[in-house]
Amino acid sequence: MNKHKAFLIEMPDPEDKEGMAAFYDLMNGIQDATIEYIKKLAKELNVSEDCASDVYYLRTRSRHTPELEIELINLHKNGTPPPNIFNWP
Repeated sequence: MNKHKAFLIEMPDPEDKEGMAAFYDLMNGIQDATIEYIKKLAKELNVSEDCASDVYYLRTRSRHTPELEIELINLHKNGTPPPNIFNWP
């Protein structure tokens, strides 16, 4: 079972230049780590990065099931236009 962790980031006062720089560095680091995770997931699942991105998102939702993940991967692999993952299924 996947374990997900949550955290809270308090944005600094926009006038705090040093705080804002640190905030942006943190956000950029999170984005970079997410991109690298999706690339790794794509290789593990033998799917495109677009598909892996959808799988990553689905895995963070309460509606995730292994069956839905397989269905989503098959939609991508079969050339079916991928669903709007935010509203699927």
